[in-house]
Amino acid sequence: MDSGLAMAGVAVADRSPAAWARVSERVALYLRALGIEDPLHRERLLVRVRQRWEARVSAVPLEDPLEAGIEEAYALLDTWLCAELDITGELDALFTARAAVLSGAVPNWTARFAGVSGESIAAQVRAAGVQPEPEPAPLEMEPNTINLCCHDLGRRITGALRVLAGHEPAAAPPRTEQPR
Repeated sequence: MDSGLAMAGVAVADRSPAAWARVSERVALYLRALGIEDPLHRERLLVRVRQRWEARVSAVPLEDPLEAGIEEAYALLDTWLCAELDITGELDALFTARAAVLSGAVPNWTARFAGVSGESIAAQVRAAGVQPEPEPAPLEMEPNTINLCCHDLGRRITGALRVLAGHEPAAAPPRTEQPR
């Protein structure tokens, strides 16, 4: 533990090999939940996640090591998808690609993700992607003011207090017409 931060009462993330051992077990389970069944693929990905995890935990000592490991695995998937499909800053394309691979619609994607296969799967991912229907159609809306009840109530109470204090004359009650 970093003694300066520990003395200040700030929790410092454990960066020891024992901490990675605990994290790696859970990250391996997470990768398996993503559909990465092959142990070789998981091991290769764990090596890459560990590299990212070690860099992150050493740079930001206030993080939970397990949370950082899961986030790095998730970020690794997104980084790989962006590189595989050559997409930059296109969130809709990234979300569609992620859904395509995680749904199981793209066979053998895990081999490419783990670096075992050299064959691109970009065409398969694009073909498996589902586009939202119908196309987004933003609507024009007229602006409306919002009258909060407490704001109006505050004005009434302030007015009543000013009348009681003698700063203002009492207002005449609102006239209501009798029905004919």
